[in-house]
Amino acid sequence: MMISTVLYPLAVLYRFIIAFLAGYVCTALLSSNLTVLFYPSLPKAEAVYLAAFISILFFVGFVISSFCICSLRKLSVISIGLLAVLYATYRILG
Repeated sequence: MMISTVLYPLAVLYRFIIAFLAGYVCTALLSSNLTVLFYPSLPKAEAVYLAAFISILFFVGFVISSFCICSLRKLSVISIGLLAVLYATYRILG
């Protein structure tokens, strides 16, 4: 009984940290990548606004989905994988 009363709040805290901290980092990386991708075809201001709007929608979806995924292991794998892909794209695009 004592283990579950200790582990459950830690699991909720971990989920909260993954949702908002990893979501913020993913959103920042996505916004950067989209700005670089949109910049050649759109004016600079429009590229930034479109990237920011898409990134905000992504952040909302990320937070909602992180609370919908039941398994913490699956949530961790998805979040770390998404971070790795966005960071690799960021490094490649410059």
